[in-house]
Amino acid sequence: MKETVGQTLEETLDYLLALARDGVRPDEARSGLQPLQLRHSEVGIQLIWDEEAYNQSVHYDALLHLPEMGTVSLSYCDDHALPWPLRGVHRFSDADLVRVNNNVLKVDQAVACLDFIWEESRITDQLVEVCLVQEELERNPVDLSDQELQLAMDSFRRARKLYKAEDTYSWMERRGITHQQLERFAGNQATIAKLVDRLVANRVQDHFDKHSADFDTACIARFRLSDEMSAVETSEKIRSGEVTFFDAAQYGFVAAKPSQRFTGDLFSVVRRREAPAEIRESLFGSAPGSILGPIREEGGYAIIRVFSLTAANLDEPTRNIIKKILFEEWLEQRRQAATIDWMWGNLNKTAQGARTDASLNLSPR
Repeated sequence: MKETVGQTLEETLDYLLALARDGVRPDEARSGLQPLQLRHSEVGIQLIWDEEAYNQSVHYDALLHLPEMGTVSLSYCDDHALPWPLRGVHRFSDADLVRVNNNVLKVDQAVACLDFIWEESRITDQLVEVCLVQEELERNPVDLSDQELQLAMDSFRRARKLYKAEDTYSWMERRGITHQQLERFAGNQATIAKLVDRLVANRVQDHFDKHSADFDTACIARFRLSDEMSAVETSEKIRSGEVTFFDAAQYGFVAAKPSQRFTGDLFSVVRRREAPAEIRESLFGSAPGSILGPIREEGGYAIIRVFSLTAANLDEPTRNIIKKILFEEWLEQRRQAATIDWMWGNLNKTAQGARTDASLNLSPR
C-alpha cells in the first residue's frame, strides 16, 4: 500500500504543478484528472480549488482518500501566489451572505430566518442532495457539448420567461450573478439530466412493467365548497339533474364569501399514484360521467366529475416521472449511507437529522 500511495502522491503532485504552470481552468482541470483517477482507482482522488475574485487566478488542492487510513491533503503554490493556509479564510460562522446598502446578512442569520425548515425538512434534504450529486459527478464526470449547453441555456431562460436580453440581465442583477455563473447554473441542470439517464434510464421499462397501474390517468373537473351541508346538497342536485356540474361550480364560487372562495384549476389530469388514498379506488373504478363526493379536503369539500380514464403507456412524460422516482430512490440510498455534519444551527436539532455510515461533510472549504 505504501508504494501505491507514494506513486499516487508523486503523480498527483505532478498534476498540480502542471495546473499551476498552464493556468488551467477548473472544468478542464477536473476533466484532466480523470486519467489519474482511473490509474489509481483504489485511492479516491478529489480536486478542490479556490478562485481569487479580483484576478480569477485559481489555487488547486488535491484530497487523496486512502481506504481505511484517512485523507491526505496535497497542495502546491508558486512563488508569486499566497499559500492556502495563509489566505484570509473566514470560519463558516463568520461568513457574509449578502450586503444590502451598509447592512450585512451573515449565513447563520439567514438560516435562523428559515428556522421552519426543522419542521419542514425538504429544504435541508435538497441541500444534502446537491452534495450527493456533486460527489457522484466528481467520481464519474458528465461532459456537455457546446450544443447541449446552448439548449440548456435556452431552456433555462424559457422556464423563467426571460425571453429578452434585458429581462435576463435584470434577473441576473437581482441575484448578483454573472453571465458565466448563469451558464454554469443552466449547465448544471443539463448535467444532472444526463446523470439521471446514466444512473436509471435502463431501469425505466422494468419499473413500468411492475407498476404500470400507478400511471393510469383520470381527466376530471373539480370544485370545492366551504361547508359540508352545502356540498352534500349540491352533489345531490347534480346527480338528480336539477343542476349541471358546471352551473353548480359557478354558483358556488360566486355565492361564497370572498374569504371562502377556492381558486385553482377547474380541470386536471390525475395519475393513480397521485390521487388521495381515500378516493383512489372509487375514482379509478368509476365510469366516465360519474360524480364523486363530497370529499373532505383541507379547508373544504370537493365535488368531482370524471370525464375519462386512460390506461398507462410508457410515453415521454411517464418515462420522465419514472426516472425521477428511481433517481429519488438512488438519492435516498446515498443519504442513508452518508454522514451529514451541519455547520450551523442548533447542534441538538442537527444531530437529530444526522445519519451515519459513510463520509460526507458539508462544511465550506
